[in-house]
Amino acid sequence: MNRLRIAPACLAAAMICLGVALVWHDALTALMSLHMVVQIPLLVASGVFAERAWHAWRTSAPHPQDTSVASGQAAPVWRPTSGRSIRWTYNAYGIPGLLLVSLVGAGWMIPKALDDALVDWRVAVFKYLGLPLCGWLLSASVRRANVVIKLFFLGNFCWMSAIVGMAYLDMPIRLCNAYLQDDQDWAGRGLIALAIVLPSCWLLVAVKPIWRFLNR
Repeated sequence: MNRLRIAPACLAAAMICLGVALVWHDALTALMSLHMVVQIPLLVASGVFAERAWHAWRTSAPHPQDTSVASGQAAPVWRPTSGRSIRWTYNAYGIPGLLLVSLVGAGWMIPKALDDALVDWRVAVFKYLGLPLCGWLLSASVRRANVVIKLFFLGNFCWMSAIVGMAYLDMPIRLCNAYLQDDQDWAGRGLIALAIVLPSCWLLVAVKPIWRFLNR
């Protein structure tokens, strides 16, 4: 599929995810399960799709060599700029970015963070601005990571999600002031389901790269 066609589709998906998270804010934050398992992933997904759109547009832009050849001029020798080296250095193999995203994801599994997001405007601003940025960083980092790094961070996040979900189910008291005990149980079930769905979807998408890596 042409990258110029991918960019508008990803941008539209980013706007839809962000729009749903903002327009239906009251409904999505009324329940702990929807707040944690629906709204927060939607905000992250908006950043992921936005980065995909930007990457597709950037890689489909005409190269300086192509422009020179088309105009009949001698094509200059194209060398990578220092900016590319810097971008690769600070997020080598995507490990720093994936580590940061994992820490932010762990932070939003803490019940106190959900309570503060409802009553403290500073935490709310961090949620609505920081989570899309984390999604952007997640998409850029995954592109630089190999299969082993992706599997490590995905496994770590899913394990953490499952453990927190089981802890929510086992807690005899409610952990969030803004939500009831029953909804806390549903949030735990949602985190456990997320720990199952994420690796299943990733395996469906990455089965060929994983097979090539194992058969080296």
